[in-house]
Amino acid sequence: LNAKNVLILAPHTDDAELGAGGLISRLADAGAYVTEIIFTGTDVGNTVAVFAAEVMGINNVRFRDMPIRRLGEHRQDILDGLIELRGQYDLVIMPSLRDTHQDHQAVAQEGWRAFKNTNLLGYEEPWNDMHYDAQLFVSLSERDLFNKMEAVYQYSSQRHKEYCDPEYIRSLARVRGVQAGVEYAESFNIVRQIIR
Repeated sequence: LNAKNVLILAPHTDDAELGAGGLISRLADAGAYVTEIIFTGTDVGNTVAVFAAEVMGINNVRFRDMPIRRLGEHRQDILDGLIELRGQYDLVIMPSLRDTHQDHQAVAQEGWRAFKNTNLLGYEEPWNDMHYDAQLFVSLSERDLFNKMEAVYQYSSQRHKEYCDPEYIRSLARVRGVQAGVEYAESFNIVRQIIR
């Protein structure tokens, strides 16, 4: 949580909110400058993503507008773009390397290749990962959890999905909190941790 420059990699417009919305809120409140790259999207979705980012405290949102469910075909473009950002961030947060969604896999694998000398965390999206390994727990305040739920709520086209239900989001945060001995938490894979 001492990170000053943070990069969030989001294959789709709602992934950052769902996987790391509480941590993003904490980092922003702690004074970190947070940049998000969203690799797919639509004009409407991009506008909503900017509103959601503001709720969490993200400072800068960039869009790549690549085709949904076809990021694997653009792996080299993804990698080239990320390599240009090397050395600019002290923490990168991306999908778990074990996430089964094809777009999430492409972003996670290229994120790992580009930022292997940076602190890297993989965020949890349980509906895509049956073997998720929770290694790092981040305690969330009620405010952090509210910001996460409010950010997800911005995506009206997704509200029908079970994982966008505020009750589910709170329940998962509570489960992770019980595991960590706190009220609410988010969990992450530690992909790479470097102590300098």
